[in-house]
Amino acid sequence: MTQEGNPQIETINFDGDSYEVEVLTPRVLEGFNMLVRVQQDVQEQAYQLKKSQAAQGSIAAEIKAMIAEDKIKPVENEINDTSTE
Repeated sequence: MTQEGNPQIETINFDGDSYEVEVLTPRVLEGFNMLVRVQQDVQEQAYQLKKSQAAQGSIAAEIKAMIAEDKIKPVENEINDTSTE
């Protein structure tokens, strides 16, 4: 079950089925390893996205506060009636 204190995976659950690791071919094992790495990449990218979104929100809030502190007024929208009658 363990080799030199490292737990060994005996079965892999995939797509609703369980497979014994010892009967998997090298290409299937490589496929599972690739899948695990891709899943880790997806998790890392999800983390980076959340981190970037939080930073974006924080920076936007800081800019809004600076605009208010510096009493900068937005440009008033002019209504141009360009319709022809």
